[in-house]
Parts: sequence; structure tokens; C-alpha cells
Amino acid sequence: MHKSMITKCFAAIFLITLAVQARGQVKAEVHVDTDTQLHRINPGIYGQFIEHYCRVVEHGLWAELLENRKFYPFEAIGQMNIAVPWKGDPKDKESSYAIDRTISFDGVSSQRIVLSGDPAQWRGIRQDGFDVVGGREYVGHAWIKATSSNQSATFALETPEGASLARAEVTLTAGDWKKYDFKLTPAPGLHPVVFRIMFNQTGVVWIGAVSLMPGDNIDGIRKDVVELAKTMAVPLVRWPGGGFTDTYDWRVGMGPRDKRPPHPLGIYANDDGYDSRVDPSDFGIDEFIHFCRLIGAEPYLTANYGTGSPELAREFVEYCNGAASSEWGGRRAANGHPEPYNVKTWGVGNETWLSIEPGHSTPEGYAAYFNDFADAMRKADPGIKIVAVGDTLGADGNWNETVAKISSARADYLSLHYYFALGFLSQFDADHPVDFYRALQASPVYVEQTLRDTLAKIDAATPGDKKIQIALDEWNDANFGPMPRSAPQEFSIARLVQGLIKFADFNQPESDALFEARMFHAFMRVGDRVPFACRTHIVNSTGAIRASSTDAYVTASGTALQLYGPHSGTRLIKLDQKSPAYDVPEYSWKDIPYLDAVATLSEDGHKLYLHLLNLEETQTMSVQIGITGHSIEPHGDLWQIASESFLTLNNFGISPVMVRHQRLNGLSGEFVQELPPHSATTLELTIN
Repeated sequence: MHKSMITKCFAAIFLITLAVQARGQVKAEVHVDTDTQLHRINPGIYGQFIEHYCRVVEHGLWAELLENRKFYPFEAIGQMNIAVPWKGDPKDKESSYAIDRTISFDGVSSQRIVLSGDPAQWRGIRQDGFDVVGGREYVGHAWIKATSSNQSATFALETPEGASLARAEVTLTAGDWKKYDFKLTPAPGLHPVVFRIMFNQTGVVWIGAVSLMPGDNIDGIRKDVVELAKTMAVPLVRWPGGGFTDTYDWRVGMGPRDKRPPHPLGIYANDDGYDSRVDPSDFGIDEFIHFCRLIGAEPYLTANYGTGSPELAREFVEYCNGAASSEWGGRRAANGHPEPYNVKTWGVGNETWLSIEPGHSTPEGYAAYFNDFADAMRKADPGIKIVAVGDTLGADGNWNETVAKISSARADYLSLHYYFALGFLSQFDADHPVDFYRALQASPVYVEQTLRDTLAKIDAATPGDKKIQIALDEWNDANFGPMPRSAPQEFSIARLVQGLIKFADFNQPESDALFEARMFHAFMRVGDRVPFACRTHIVNSTGAIRASSTDAYVTASGTALQLYGPHSGTRLIKLDQKSPAYDVPEYSWKDIPYLDAVATLSEDGHKLYLHLLNLEETQTMSVQIGITGHSIEPHGDLWQIASESFLTLNNFGISPVMVRHQRLNGLSGEFVQELPPHSATTLELTIN
């Protein structure tokens, strides 16, 4: 059975087995005062995050189907001299192979093949591990250097059994490197395939780079991912990391893509098929800016603190924001982008408090060197805003206060991270879905209070009157599944990293959408001090979108962004609420409301958005709503996420968790709204 079909069957069984049927009803009250505006809300709280591992870029938003397409010198036991994951032809006993480090197209290596024996036999290299859709055009090219002028090369898609699905043949020219373009349109059907590059004559050939993408890609970016991201009204995207940032030299990601040198992914790589262990440098600064513009988002860039330097960071800023007459602005212009990108938000490093992070430091050491980075970066553009590394939200110690004290004159924001990880870190396993659900939905209440406490500590440590803001630029639910109860000591950073990588196949249920919605409510209520936040990640991993080689869909958790991104205001309105509550003994959290309500106004003041979460897992909630200050038009709109179970999943070809729309009539300043169990609802009302 095909993998996607197995996944669908599992999701259906999971839903049927664990569905919770609603019973009974609880009552709640909400009062909104539209005359009392509390503070502005930056749409940046709905930001997203991408980095180069866990299939977020490669096999995620980037359209390339091939791994290690530039033949970086990885070799496997039993397959010496062929770059992993490429393989030779199993029936060809006469050709020989080498990863050539002296002749290359990208300055690193190429795949050399010495062809001998019967010239009538087609032979070469192959790669599998992905699917194609019949009838869809696939476009590709290869840079090949050949010694013989009478050779031909064939690019083919075949079934694993060897049946031909599509072929394209080109005639090679002897001499220097030459680019050969091809197009392949496979026969109808959904096919797991083997991609082959074959030659039919004796001689020596070098393959420097090869590419294969769906024909509808947008300059290398997946069209389906772009279209899905647009439905979320994503305001801001953080890149290039994450941990990837602190070993990444941004300069490798510019210029002609095939000539950019690939580089290993370091601690974030693995051998299990989730990544190819190497970043081909295809998705660099220009591609990232292009992606942001395609989806209408502002870019948030992070400079390499771990293995970088203040000067490298300055050059990064100048490349993005400098005039074409400047040195690095001129290089941007030469790469086809004469107008400055005007990137306003910049970070310096990532989680440098973590022992495995390149650039690991004490808070005093980080802050002192951060100041050098900030000074250098502002030489390139004095108007940028800079984010300094803060600690994990709620962590012990004085990292945040120390950095605020030393770097307050230069830091505009302090980066904090939060991952709710009850299941992975405390062995609280999936045998208790309701208990886990309640803890997950309570955690944003903890986040809100901890944000306020952290801000108070930062303010107390910051000299003068300056208020450093918080950027919660990584957050999500990071429940990787249970560890054995008998072996809690098995937790390690290495296991955490592997858990993150294998999270590429994780599919978050509706409960995660509700968790995200409540996090958004927390961000709104502290929106005067938390201007932006970045959910991890935009695609694959814990993604709002999940992508295979042939398809993409919005995950159940991603529907929260579809609900709030397009349907929320920019001004927080005074709101009071009353509802039943519950406790979470695992964390000693008490009196967590089942109802979470927030009211916002649109920028023009004519739209009132009333966001209502019923987090009761089994019961409908009847909410008595009163609105004072302005009159309400009788017609409005309801946008709602409400599925059969809080464990309901979306998957390829099936999306039971979605944002549903309903037109409302007969509204007034007082009305009752019924909220299904475990649901998120936004009422979009016109006010006068």
C-alpha cells in the first residue's frame, strides 16, 4: 500500500477510536466595552519560522526533488565513490565511479563516471525516494563535462521495477561544462519513481549539478505551498534559523544557484531520510526575500553569531539594505535585485545559552560581543531594529536581565523561545489524552503570566527609561511522544535533536490549533510589549503546512493561522469574562478558564472581532454576550474551527479540521452564542 494511503487509514482509525462525543452544556458570560481601547496589536504575532532542517526548506517549501544534487562527498559503506544517496546501475559491472574533488562545477566536488565495455548499454547513476504525478510536467537540467563528442545522455523516470515512465535524450558536447535542459511528463498515475541519468558510449563524464522540479515551481519555490501560505495572511517570517544560523555563512546562498557550494548541516543532519545531511545552498537570501514577497510577509533575518563576525553581519545588512552603489548592495544588484530589500528586523545568534549551540556563551560574554555586532550592523543601516538572544521563557537564571543591562542601548528586542513539551520531557504519555489536552490548553495561561513576569525583570534590570520588547520568535507544542517511564534518564540533547528531525512526519491534531489560538490570545493581551512572535515551522516538522513530493495541505494546527491571520484586529478592546475552570496538577496550575475570549477592533474602527475559545473537551458552551459603547449591525460573520474530536487530524486528501464560515443575522448588543466543544470561533461584527 502507498505510504499516503497508509497514513490516511491510520488517521481514520485514530479518529474513530478516540473521538469524544459532546454531552451536556456549560454556561459563560462575556462583556465587551468598545469604548475602552487598551493598546495596539502588531499583526506580527502571527509570524512564522523556517530553517534548513526537518524538511522545512528542502522537500518543504523548496521544489527540488533530488537530494545531494551537487554530489557533496558523502559516501556510504558498500557504496564507495558514489555520493549518497545516489547509486550506480546494479547491472553495470564495467563502469567505475569517483567523487572528484579536483574537477567540479561548484568548487567542491562532482560525480565522475568512467564508462567502459559495451557502448550499446545505457548506464549511469540513479536516485529514488520520491513520487511523481502522471500528466504533470517536470523540468530539469544537468551540468555535464564529457570527454567524447559522440555521447548521448538520457534522463529518465522509471518505476522501481524498471518500467519507463518518461525519457529525454540529449547529445553531449566534448570539452568544458555545459548545461543540458530536459522535460519529463510521466504516464498517468501516482508513481514512486527512480530517476536515472544514463550514458550510451565509452569515455569519461563528470556530473556537476542536476535538478528536477515540478514545472509549476515559482523560481524554485513550490506553488502549492505559496498558495496555502497566502490563506494564512502571514505577516512575518524568520530565517535562516534557529540553530542553523550559527554555522551559516549567508554568502554561500547568493549568485547562480548551481555554482553555490553546498555545506553539511552539522548537528541537525541525520541518516534517516529526513534530510540529505547537506544544504545545497539553493535557498539563500534572494530566494527567501522572494518567498516573503510572494506570500506578502516581512522578512526577519538572523546573523551568524556562533561562527560569524560583526563584519560578516554588517555585510549581510549592506547586501539587503545598501544602495546599489555600495559594495554589497552592488553585489545584490549584480544578482538581479537593484532595489534594496529594506529588511528592518535583524537578530544576532540563536540560543547561545545552549551548550551544543555554536557560539555558546555566558550572558556577559554574549552581551559584550552582541554590542560589537549591533554597532557594525547599524553602520550599514542605522534604522534597523535588532533582536538580542534571550533565554527560554520561564528559565531559571539571570540571562535576560544580564543581557538587558549590558546591551540595552543597542537591543530593541529580546528573543525568547517556548515549546510546550509535557509528553516528551516528563513521560506523561498518550494514554491520557484528556489530561494532556487540558495541560496543553492551560499552558498559554502560564505563557502570558510568565511573559509579564519576564518583562518586569527586564525592565528592572534595564538602565534608564528604555523598554526592551520581547520577540517570542520560536514557539509551538513540541510533544514528541512518550519516553519509557522506566528510563527517564535516557533524555539527552542528542535524543532531542533526533526527535526534532523525526518530527518531520509529525501531524498535529485539532488540539494544537486550539493551543495556538490561546497563544494568540495571550500575545494580544501583552501586545504592547510583544510585537511579534514566530510559530515553528511554516511547513513540515511542526508545520502549519505539510508537504510531500506531490501534494500539500494545511495541518489541523495550521487552521488556527487561517482563522486569526485574516480575521483579527489591531486594537485590543476591554473585555470581561466568566466561565467554569479546571486545574492541571502535573504543573500545579489552578483555575484555568475553559473559556478564553478576546476582542479586537480593525484599524478603521468599523469591525469588531470577538474571539471565543471553548476549551471544554466534551460540552457545548452557551455564552451570554453583551456589547456596550457602540451599536452592532444585525448582520455579521462567524468563522469557526470545530471538529468531531480534539484528536482529529488532517492529511493528504482529507481535511476534516478546517475554518468554516457562517453568515449571522439578527444580531444586537446582547445575544447568546453557542460554542461547540473544543472549538475556536471568531465573530466578525460591524459596529457604528
